[in-house]
Amino acid sequence: MKAIITTTVALSLAAIFAVSVDAQGQAPAGPPVLAKALAPAKSMSSLLRVTSPTYSGEELDDKYTQNGDNISPPLHWSPGPSGTQSFVVFAEDAGVDRHDPIVHWIVYNIPPHKQELSQAIPAGASLDDGTMQGKNVRGTIGYVGPKPPAGQTHPYHFEVFALNTSLKLDPASADRNAVVAAMKNHVLAEGDLVTNYTGK
Repeated sequence: MKAIITTTVALSLAAIFAVSVDAQGQAPAGPPVLAKALAPAKSMSSLLRVTSPTYSGEELDDKYTQNGDNISPPLHWSPGPSGTQSFVVFAEDAGVDRHDPIVHWIVYNIPPHKQELSQAIPAGASLDDGTMQGKNVRGTIGYVGPKPPAGQTHPYHFEVFALNTSLKLDPASADRNAVVAAMKNHVLAEGDLVTNYTGK
């Protein structure tokens, strides 16, 4: 009986491992796992309403992409729940066939009284109000706009998180993995605005 149980456990672990990695030992391909899935809100009923005055589920304007001015779009969101100490924003491309999305923007330690980011946020690591920016897919600080392959339409998720803490992260090391790890178990509410962009 002990041998049967041991064999069953071994086979179960092997099956889990097989799902986790491919033949080269890499994580499986897409669809990508977004930040909101990795650091979910404590209550599923706690949702933030995320909007933008320049788009609402429609095609992202060229000026917010690498085919235009490559500036960040304006974002608004509803107030965070009681206990909110800061907000975090991620902009992620979910239109790629890989486990991790392409990260276009990370903003963290947004003050709890703020409910917006204006258009064309400068690329500095620290803004005047204490807001910090992390590293994008290029490894640089600040926003980098979409540029999918010509003819491909990708969905872009602008995710906003209300946290019950601020994040003690150096912008030089604040990549996606570090910010998501620091956010876990601190998310009080989240919201997501999705827009599309077609490569040219």
